[in-house]
Amino acid sequence: MTLRRDYAKNPLWKILADTVKNMSLYPIHKSYVRDKIIMNEPSISAEELSVRLSIPLGEAMVILDELRMYAVDFEEELKTPLPAERKYNRVCLGGTFDVIHYGHLALLLTAFRSGKKVTIGVTSDEFVKSGKKVTIGVTSDEFVKKLGKTHDVKPYNERISNLKKILEKYGWIDDATIVKLDDPYGPAVTDAIMEAIVVSPFTAFRALEINTIRAESLMKPLDVIECPLILAEDGKPISSSRIIKGEVTPEGRLVRS
Repeated sequence: MTLRRDYAKNPLWKILADTVKNMSLYPIHKSYVRDKIIMNEPSISAEELSVRLSIPLGEAMVILDELRMYAVDFEEELKTPLPAERKYNRVCLGGTFDVIHYGHLALLLTAFRSGKKVTIGVTSDEFVKSGKKVTIGVTSDEFVKKLGKTHDVKPYNERISNLKKILEKYGWIDDATIVKLDDPYGPAVTDAIMEAIVVSPFTAFRALEINTIRAESLMKPLDVIECPLILAEDGKPISSSRIIKGEVTPEGRLVRS
């Protein structure tokens, strides 16, 4: 399979992307695509999106580039070293991390590219003492039961063990702190020194809730960093439920009987 982001290698791509992102209606168009289109039609083409929304093709390309990525392209992203300079000191993210797949890795990679350290769920005092900058919140067994999962989820300790193996594999473990989440928010709504949160298009709404709660506590809102959906070979998002059903591998390859 050929890479689907060959256009991003074009020296004019960055100019196009920067120009489009400075357009006044770009955030509105992107939010609409994220909330109304991409969930139901993740593999929609830029040409189709351009016609449907009556927007320039270039804008449609940039929107889709930010909201979704095919697994084959994400494999190339994983090979790229982390930047020496990162924008934030402290970044957080959360998840169940049941069957860890490329979608989870996209969240983690985005966090470690953005924050000097990644803390995975931690209280404010522990966070300061740890010196970690990226917080990864992992749902507890009790909280998982409330999420309405359609499949059995591995026990918390097993999920943590598997997550640590992934963090060690990619050299991220020293910059991460893992904490247990008993609710959807964790330290993101209590830690005043947290700076940013990483979400997927599926969980972007949660960041809005978190910032509302922070505002009520007179805390600065978190910058919201969206990572793209990672699509399997069939153009549908990789998910734990699809992997458990035997449809795709964690790397997004179709399971053919």
